[in-house]
Amino acid sequence: MKIIRIELNHISVPLEKAYKLAKHYGTVTHADAIIAKVFTDQGIIGLGEADPLSPFTIETPDSVMTAIRDEIAPQILGQDPTQIDSVESQLDTSISGNLMARGAVNMALFDITGKYHNKPAHHFLGELRQKKIPLFIGMGCGTPDEDSVNIRELIAQQYYGIMIKMGAFSIPEEIERMISAKKQFGDKVVLLVDANQGWSEAETLQFLEGIKDFPPDMIEQPIKRGDADALKRIRDQSEIPICADEGVASFEDAKELIHARAVDAFSIKVSKNGGISKSKVITDLSQKNDVKCLMNSMLEFGISQAASLHLACTLPNLIDTGHAYGSTLRMGDRVTDFSNNIAKSIVTVPDAPGLGVALIAEKLEKYTQNVVTIY
Repeated sequence: MKIIRIELNHISVPLEKAYKLAKHYGTVTHADAIIAKVFTDQGIIGLGEADPLSPFTIETPDSVMTAIRDEIAPQILGQDPTQIDSVESQLDTSISGNLMARGAVNMALFDITGKYHNKPAHHFLGELRQKKIPLFIGMGCGTPDEDSVNIRELIAQQYYGIMIKMGAFSIPEEIERMISAKKQFGDKVVLLVDANQGWSEAETLQFLEGIKDFPPDMIEQPIKRGDADALKRIRDQSEIPICADEGVASFEDAKELIHARAVDAFSIKVSKNGGISKSKVITDLSQKNDVKCLMNSMLEFGISQAASLHLACTLPNLIDTGHAYGSTLRMGDRVTDFSNNIAKSIVTVPDAPGLGVALIAEKLEKYTQNVVTIY
């Protein structure tokens, strides 16, 4: 079997509800992605997805399309897509960075391989440890009263955990938000905090001091990525587990954070981390070093979610917070059928061959901004 063609669709879909994040991210109203279709000479089509979100990611929709067209496609056209390790190794020798572009193609290779062998993708990743995984959901920045309304709604929807976005307000205001949420809902739901790099080291320590009697269950990426020493100092003074997200994109990032003993958990996103193969290398390393894994997501449309889920169901070191498989429910419209796997805030691992997710053709066409086809 050979790869004969790659088709890339840049899509942009409005969110059902605007999402207010940390100051440097602002309020997000639309989600963009690159949907990759990898065609083979045996008629099997593999699906992949890249989910860039500037400034969270260096990559953009345009850079992802350019990298696949100009750097990745010339390397893999004519190659056997079921030889995933060989393809990955070849790309490693010629391409630096571009993890999201790499990830979209890697997902498609797993989709093709599973379809070819009539096996779900997790069959090639390890033992199936759990068929169902509870969900957490992210909640944007708001006042304590707005938070209260939102948290009540999410609890009513039976979410296992809620990730409260912070970083848009002053630290005293964020402390007030946390104390209010914890007092009202701490015995009803797991509460996570994500500052999306919005704080300094001093501000993080100020927050920890202010909420010491009303702690969340975890804090994700409080400070800017790339400062493992500062994150280590924060962890040393925190009784709350610290998780890296933006700070752990590559295997090298993971090694540095582990060496520094800077975190308790890694936030794994298969698009951010370069696909299933590269994410698995990070999760294997985390398991060996007693670091937990939080399966998180960008604003995703279902293909990345499915790829992440196939990896998650094989992991022995998932953190007990719920995991982020509800991204498609945030969208104002659906481009894939992934949400069919979600019921009562529980996601079920697909047992269909490959990733077990399909595109909705008319929706893909409706939201496509640009198409590139590579032969």
